[in-house]
Amino acid sequence: MNQSHGGSQQGEQAAGVRGKVAIVTGATVGLGRAVALRLAQQGAKVVVTGRNRSAGEEVVRQIEAAGGQAVFLPADIEKLQEAREMVAQAHARFGAVDILVASAGAASAAQGIFTEIDPNAVAEQIAKTVRIKLNPVHAAVPYMVAQKRGAILFLTSEGGRFPTPGQTTVSFHSAGLIMAAKVMAKELSRSLIRVNTLSVTIVQDTPVYERFVGGELTPLRQKVFERISAQAPFGLANADNVADVAAFLVSDASSHVTGATLSATGGATYS
Repeated sequence: MNQSHGGSQQGEQAAGVRGKVAIVTGATVGLGRAVALRLAQQGAKVVVTGRNRSAGEEVVRQIEAAGGQAVFLPADIEKLQEAREMVAQAHARFGAVDILVASAGAASAAQGIFTEIDPNAVAEQIAKTVRIKLNPVHAAVPYMVAQKRGAILFLTSEGGRFPTPGQTTVSFHSAGLIMAAKVMAKELSRSLIRVNTLSVTIVQDTPVYERFVGGELTPLRQKVFERISAQAPFGLANADNVADVAAFLVSDASSHVTGATLSATGGATYS
């Protein structure tokens, strides 16, 4: 009996994400784009979503040119109704919602040493980021509950695990999201829905990295990123490195991983 069950599990794991329907938010650029391309490469049907239609359609073209399946569904997911409509369209198009990767975020307008920032700006930034992360997940969960399966992955900052000067805002929303994901993992386990978090620091091949290389960040942030870059024994991760970990966490290969937080920082941080 146990041997038969084990064989079934191995078969499911071998499937990875092939044939599954994956929604990736923020998939028009940076990490979200890399995750969308990787999941499509591994056989998932990918829903690319974001606000930039031309960039989103270009990601779809790349996926289809490589033989994959994808569709671009524009949405401002800070608005719950738009998130719900996007997920409903994805379900109507593909007949399921198996994976939700919440990659989209909001550029922080409240950065700096605590004594120099506006607490109200911090609160507003956190509220914006929370809406962007939670709205699409809240919209997708009813479909996953009905299916009795699903994998949810939040991409967030290592600032939620590792104290970094100048990142009061980031630490507030990232640390809160990491704990909230653990709560969701417990609540949704009865419906066989897994919830995990992947945290990163500065990542190559992303807009923030390009600004860092160009010396366009604030002096404090520039200094912090220089220190992080120097202390990563494996070198800074690039977008494809992060996409590989993300694909694992939403695949059947991680079928018994839920409520976990992994760091993809090249060893720059340990927490």
